[in-house]
Amino acid sequence: MDGEAHPASDFAYVPDPEKPSTWKLPIFNMRHVGGALAAMTSDYRGNPVEIPEGDRRAVMKKILARKAKLEQEES
Repeated sequence: MDGEAHPASDFAYVPDPEKPSTWKLPIFNMRHVGGALAAMTSDYRGNPVEIPEGDRRAVMKKILARKAKLEQEES
């Protein structure tokens, strides 16, 4: 992504905190937040995100919360 290690909190979907390979939808900057939103609402770059239906609402809330935080930091 950007050559740096990121904690689980930098991802919108973390089904297993002990396995970074399961983490999806990075949200550590506005570019990634935009990509995560696109992936949640349509097929982003032709790849639909695979997140269980029961987790989708919480994932979207996390993305939107990070978006608000990043926007606040920019102003």
